[in-house]
Amino acid sequence: AAEYKAGYDKYAADAAEYNAGYDKLLVDTSEQQAFVNKLTADATEYKAGYDKLLADTAEQQAIIDKAGADAAEMKAGFDKLLVDSAEQKAQLDKAAVDAAEYKAGYDKYAADAAEYKAGFDKLVVDSAEQKAQLDKATADATEYKAGFDKAAADASEYKAGLDKVTADAAEYKAGFDKLL
Repeated sequence: AAEYKAGYDKYAADAAEYNAGYDKLLVDTSEQQAFVNKLTADATEYKAGYDKLLADTAEQQAIIDKAGADAAEMKAGFDKLLVDSAEQKAQLDKAAVDAAEYKAGYDKYAADAAEYKAGFDKLVVDSAEQKAQLDKATADATEYKAGFDKAAADASEYKAGLDKVTADAAEYKAGFDKLL
């Protein structure tokens, strides 16, 4: 019986040790489960942080893409402004060339007009000189005609005097003939 009791005590001690080991295993398992739960919570939190980082990165990428698009749009606008400015400069250059051509045409027209006026003025002077010559020729002709008229009148008067002398001579001869 003592041997049986000793066996029972040993069995009871082993059972208690086994129970204590099982309890320790349960405690260890609980600790491990808590650790696993903490790891899971940490992993979940880490994944949430990673997902937020990805979302933030996506937002930042969207902002960067929008900034890139805005920059490209601004560059396109600037390029268009440069092209427009170049076109306006070309138009201004053409307007300046046209204005220079127009001025050259106007200068030629003014020179031609001045030359024409000089020719006209010379024609007026020549005409005035010709008129003066014609007036002088007319005056000379009038004076010559007056002289010719006077000469004709003098000749008529001389002829009348000659006719009278001839008539007187004839009369005198008739009187003389009559005396003889």
